[in-house]
Amino acid sequence: MSLIKKIFIPLVLFNLISIILFYNAYAYYNKNLPNIHEIINYKPKTITKIYDKNNKLIGLFFDEKREFRNINKIPPTIIYAFISAEDKNFFNHRGYDPFGYFKAIISFLRDGKLRGASTITQQITKGFLLSGERTFERKIKEFILALRLENALSKSQILELYLNEVYLGENSYGVVAASNTYFAKDLNELTPGEAAFLASLPKSPDQYNPKINITNAINRRNFVLKEMFQNRYINETVFNNELKKGLITNLSNNYKDKNNYRLLEGFLADEIRLDLNYLFDNNFLSTNDVKINTSLDYDLQIKSNKTLNNELITLDRKNNFIQPPIKSLGSFNFDFKDWKEILQNFDKQKIISSWDLGIIAKIENNDFYLKTKNFENLFKLHFPYLINPSFSIGDIVYYKIDKNSGRFIYQQVPNFDGGVLILERDTNKILSLNGGFNYFTSGLNMVTEKKQNLKKALFPFFNFLILDQRVLSSSYVDMKSNLNIPKKLKNKTKSKNYNENSNLIVFNKKDINELSLNLISNIKNSNLMINNEKEIIFNSEISLFDLMSYYRVLLSKNLPPNIKLIEKVYTSEKEIFNFKDLNQKNHKSNEIVGKKLLDDKEIVNFLNLQSFFIENSETKSNNKNFYGWNIHDEKRGFTIFIGFNSQKIIGCYISQINMNKKYYDSDNLINNSCVNVVKKLL
Repeated sequence: MSLIKKIFIPLVLFNLISIILFYNAYAYYNKNLPNIHEIINYKPKTITKIYDKNNKLIGLFFDEKREFRNINKIPPTIIYAFISAEDKNFFNHRGYDPFGYFKAIISFLRDGKLRGASTITQQITKGFLLSGERTFERKIKEFILALRLENALSKSQILELYLNEVYLGENSYGVVAASNTYFAKDLNELTPGEAAFLASLPKSPDQYNPKINITNAINRRNFVLKEMFQNRYINETVFNNELKKGLITNLSNNYKDKNNYRLLEGFLADEIRLDLNYLFDNNFLSTNDVKINTSLDYDLQIKSNKTLNNELITLDRKNNFIQPPIKSLGSFNFDFKDWKEILQNFDKQKIISSWDLGIIAKIENNDFYLKTKNFENLFKLHFPYLINPSFSIGDIVYYKIDKNSGRFIYQQVPNFDGGVLILERDTNKILSLNGGFNYFTSGLNMVTEKKQNLKKALFPFFNFLILDQRVLSSSYVDMKSNLNIPKKLKNKTKSKNYNENSNLIVFNKKDINELSLNLISNIKNSNLMINNEKEIIFNSEISLFDLMSYYRVLLSKNLPPNIKLIEKVYTSEKEIFNFKDLNQKNHKSNEIVGKKLLDDKEIVNFLNLQSFFIENSETKSNNKNFYGWNIHDEKRGFTIFIGFNSQKIIGCYISQINMNKKYYDSDNLINNSCVNVVKKLL
């Protein structure tokens, strides 16, 4: 027998046995495979976009961050980057890559590990229909399903599915969401290097996340760029230029998020969801591609949030009390491998994004030194308080790096909290709502949910009801001669109606004039009850939001409409909600508290109304440009200010959290704190 026969016959037998085995495996697994119609009829989960009054994106609602984009609108650079990284023979194969399989088998025989070799088509079938386990059985199923999918869909349709479905880390699915998440850019704005970075992520989104390991991320990006160059998708000049660039993403400290492409959380998110649940069923967001326009002014929202937080932190520092650490780890072993993970877990609960977390690692001569997850060295911690802390080694604390000095400055959650509500005066629309410093930990919205006895804050409104409204009527010519505020009416503010031991305040109808009675009888408020016979009963256990509803009546001749954050709701097909449709009448401020009222000192005094000055930063002169009511309750430890000018009405509430602790002069300290906040916002 010749040498050729000795080689040829075993080879034929081996191939024949392989074909028989493959056919039997194909026939066996082909029977029990899932149906590819789930892929063909795929409808992706969508995100909900929330915008402010100026159509600026505030944030997103999503279970999975994903935005579908037609393949014709995905730039070629993105497509070529992913093909180079994941499946360079994509346009030439029929769902599987024989050469890839051969390399995977060699690798398995060499080191016993079953590696990838999956084409883009196979990755789709695995993601939709199969488990992620690496077994020969799953590979066979992948192979069969990929053949079916290639017969059912075109290459463009397969690419469209993949690029919109692939998971790229940071809860982002698909290239559109990932582009916005990592770079705050649309796909058309990405550089080849940025496209290459996105294409590097499917292999291992966590391993190549620049937030976790920037070196790995850059190396993998450079590998994809090299593949793009070798496949002639980019030229040598572009290749070399992109290799030289650093990798700056939204996850870097020096990159500013331009379009807020992130999950909207906190009090704003919860208030918007409450409105949505009232308007639609619970499945509305999960079954529709939704766009929501709100009445918010996002720039004012950011400003008011920063202003309120700064005031609360300032109050806390003036009170000169250092809180206990966030957590104490005791005798901490800094060689322990999980110490970074401990900080990362606490990092998810951060209240202020610019704060970070560190562990007290060394105490020397009353100086405290921090161990942080971002730096290898220890850094001295500086305290903006007049007293020395009593921290121990192993205590976890907040810090912030000062931009000017580079110092590590100690931060803490203040023992004060509060809220701010800003309304547009003409329309009563919500321009800004800040529900408190501690909302992420307490879940209590200081504007809408925090209720306590606000009797003192209601006095100006009650005085307004007692006041004869006719004297404020524009048709009433001789206001001065008809202004009659007898002492007996003023004394009612000191009568049994204001019993300190009760939250209820009772008025006789005869003490309130007809116009005022008509106004309040139309207020739909659970805190107000009108007895048809002779009594009006107010419950003073209310929130700042409730209080503002009463003051809106004082500042508007017509009863203002119920206010919501949501203005309009669209799906991809049509507009399905418009707040104007519920309020056909255009309610505008008629300035009951207008020139006539403000020019009369008797009425101003009767309503406890004060004028306030704001210093002009250029001329250093004082301008009397707004009015308001400043209410301070020492017994209950809170201050409230309702301020207004011709454009806005602002309500501010600040209170001490722990009334059991004795703070230095805290009552006088918070007295004007809300006035300080409103001055900066009007």
